Amino acid sequence: MTPPIPLSEWAEQNGIPRRTAYNWAKNGTLPVPFHRSITGRITVLVDDEDQADADRLHPFSQAYAEALNLPASVYTGANYYSQVLEAWGRNLYDTVDLELRPAVLHLALPAACNRPKRDVFFRLADWLGRIEPAAWFADTGFLRAAWMLRDRPVIKDADSFLRGWPTGAHSFKWRDELDRVVEEYAEQNAASPDDEEPALELVAEYGLIALDNSGFVWRRESMRNAMEPLARERAGDKTVKVLGPDRGDLWDLKALLNEPMYTAVRPAARATARLLCAQTGVAPDDPAPADGHPIYELAYPACKAAVRAAIAPLVHSSHVREMDAFRLIALGKPFPELPTWLRPAEQDIS
Repeated sequence: MTPPIPLSEWAEQNGIPRRTAYNWAKNGTLPVPFHRSITGRITVLVDDEDQADADRLHPFSQAYAEALNLPASVYTGANYYSQVLEAWGRNLYDTVDLELRPAVLHLALPAACNRPKRDVFFRLADWLGRIEPAAWFADTGFLRAAWMLRDRPVIKDADSFLRGWPTGAHSFKWRDELDRVVEEYAEQNAASPDDEEPALELVAEYGLIALDNSGFVWRRESMRNAMEPLARERAGDKTVKVLGPDRGDLWDLKALLNEPMYTAVRPAARATARLLCAQTGVAPDDPAPADGHPIYELAYPACKAAVRAAIAPLVHSSHVREMDAFRLIALGKPFPELPTWLRPAEQDIS
């Protein structure tokens, strides 16, 4: 048995607001054993077995059950409960910065609101496949692409999902046009790769590995795993009912949305690479240095740090949009429009 710790310390370690933890203790729903002293001081008692049990009860699931006014062990079939919202909330909680986790827990309240949740997965598909990509392209300056996505038909049922998902078979011609628009803008952007500086470009590319762990919803493997078992409903006669995007559909979004990410971070990676070239005596327009050159030992950590710093504001903005989308989907409210002043001339988005 590990020594008991104050409830406030346990709450901080798990990203839970202190007031929420004390309310759980008061209501008998705290997901770990605890002791209340004669003076009212609460300490958490955790041994290895208890910790394993506590780990199985996710903080978002606990908050969702509390919002539904149900024990977490029996709420699966309750009215207004959504497996999709629970899985999404858990995944979002685990992804965001610790400072945002209390805000994610508060999303359990709209998730438990008094309305049917039958439309949740298709609304999530509409947000993932149309609304969020449009906001992402707008955030990174790809305005023509943003409006091409935002003007797509709304996904509201299985048929519109199969026809309107941006990487699906029915969207093949549209996707080709989107790729052309994105590639054209990326090539014109100052952040595009420069073939005239091969040494500089190779060093800068070392930083892009930091993007592998960026927490955008369309890059999270954990989100794909969470949605996969909920995407299809299979009956006994092998009939499959489509409920939303599966793992493959979500995987395909990466290829659709990666280029703006690389375009956004290349200037920071390149500036760092230029400094490293100067420090190690490598001319930017030299051929790529041979393996074992000292520049590589410096380039990997330095350019990764540059990329992480450059992408951080975009990741934070995406998490804020994701929390807002969760709230709007749970409450059945419409998504916000893109500002009309961002729309290019009509001939530019035809």
